[in-house]
Amino acid sequence: MVNIKTVSSIYADFITQTRYGGLPSKVVDQAKQRILDLVGVSLAGYKLMEFPQMVVNYMASLGGLPEATIFQTKKKFPAIHAAFANGTCAHAIDMDDGHRFAASHPATVIVPAALAAAEMSEASTKELITGVVIGYEIMIRIGNAINPSSLNRGFHTTGITGTFGAAAAVANIMKLDVEEVVGALGLAGLQSAGLLQVNHDMEGAKVKPINPARAATSGLLSCILTKKGARGPSNIFQGEDGFLKAFTDEVKEESLTRDLGETFEISKVYDKFYAACRHAHAAIDAALEVSRKGEIDVNQIEAIAIETYPVAIRLAGITHPSTPSSARFSIPFSVALALIKKDVGADKYSEENIHDEKIQKLAQRVVLSVGDQWEKTYPNKRGATVRILDRNKKEWSAEVELAKGEPENPASWGELYDKFFANATLLLSEKEAKKLGEVMIELEKQSIEDLIQFI
Repeated sequence: MVNIKTVSSIYADFITQTRYGGLPSKVVDQAKQRILDLVGVSLAGYKLMEFPQMVVNYMASLGGLPEATIFQTKKKFPAIHAAFANGTCAHAIDMDDGHRFAASHPATVIVPAALAAAEMSEASTKELITGVVIGYEIMIRIGNAINPSSLNRGFHTTGITGTFGAAAAVANIMKLDVEEVVGALGLAGLQSAGLLQVNHDMEGAKVKPINPARAATSGLLSCILTKKGARGPSNIFQGEDGFLKAFTDEVKEESLTRDLGETFEISKVYDKFYAACRHAHAAIDAALEVSRKGEIDVNQIEAIAIETYPVAIRLAGITHPSTPSSARFSIPFSVALALIKKDVGADKYSEENIHDEKIQKLAQRVVLSVGDQWEKTYPNKRGATVRILDRNKKEWSAEVELAKGEPENPASWGELYDKFFANATLLLSEKEAKKLGEVMIELEKQSIEDLIQFI
C-alpha cells in the first residue's frame, strides 16, 4: 500500500528526475525500436484506412499555429491537432505494439504525444527518447495495476491509461516541475475514457483509433494547460472519487510504484507482425505452423477447430466481418486469410480479401472454443491450439503459447526494420523509407527536424 506519498507525487519525482544519461543502453534501444515501429505503422494506417484519412484531412483543414507536424501533410499545425491526427493513423491497422499484462497499446498514445511536444518545445532527440521511456513506464504500470478487472468491466485500457502516459512523456520533455506534473496528471485523469464496445461492432471497429488519439491529445493538452497555470486534482489516483475507484474493482497497488526507476516496462512490450487484434495472433501463428508442417489443400479443408482463452473469443471473435476493420477482430477470418494468402500483413486486410468468397467460406468452417489450458494460463500465456481436418479425415494440429514478438519470443532489430520498411513503403518510396529508417536507427545522433522531414 502507498501511504506516505500519493501516487501522483511519486510519479512526479520520477518524471522530473529521469534524464537520458541515466537510461540503460538497452532501454534507449527499446525506445528507438518503439518509435521506428510506430512511425511505419502510422504511415501504413493512413494509406490503407478511411478513418485516419478523414481525421488528417479535417485537422489539417483547421489550420492554426504551426507547432507540430501531421506526418502525411509535411506541414505544422497546433500540437494537439498533430497528436490527434498522428495517433489516429497509428492505431488504424492494429499493428502497433502492446503489453499483455497492462492490456494496452502504449506506442499509439505515447509516440504521437511525445513527438508533438518535442517539436513544439524544440527538444532534442535524446529528450524525445527519454520522454517516450517515461510515458511507457507510467502508462503500463497503471494498466498492470487495474487489470484484468478494468478490462473485464469493458474499459479500453489504452484510452483510460494513455492520458497519464502521454502526460508523463510530455511533462518530461517540457521540463515541468514536480508541482506542475502532479497538476498535469490530475488533468489527464479527468479526461480518461475509452470503451471496448468498439471491438464488437462493424462500424465501431473503424473508429477504435479515436480512443488512443484522444488520450495522446489529452495528455499533451494537460501539460500545456498546466504550464499556463491550470491544475487537476492532486490525488487523482487514490482519491475518494479518483481513477482507481472509478475504473477497477481490484487494484494491484504494488504495480503502481514498486521498483520505479530501477526496472523499465518498455522492455516488456510485444511487437505485432500481423495487422490484427493481438488476441488473434497465437491462432494465426499456429495456423501458419500447421501450414508449414505439410501440404494442406485449403480447398479440401472440412473443419478448423481453434481453442483459446475467453478474452480472445470475446474481443476477437467476430464471425462474419464485412469491413477490413472488423476483420482485424475476427480470429476465423484471420486464420482463413493466413492459410490462403500465407501473409497477414497490413495490406492483406483489404476490401478485395474481405469480399473473397474463398476466404470467407473457409472462415465459416472455423469453430472457436475455450481451451482449459489456455483459460488457466491467461494472461501469462495467451495461446491457441489449431486443429485442421480435411475431407479425407486427415488431421493437422499445432499450438502456440505466446505469439511472435512477445518478450519471451522476441523480434530482432532486423525483423522490426523489415516490418517498418514494408509498412512505410505503402506510402513512401523505397528511397524515402530507407532514409527515414536510417535516421531512426541512430535517432540519438539526429535532430527532431531530421526525423520529421523524412516522415
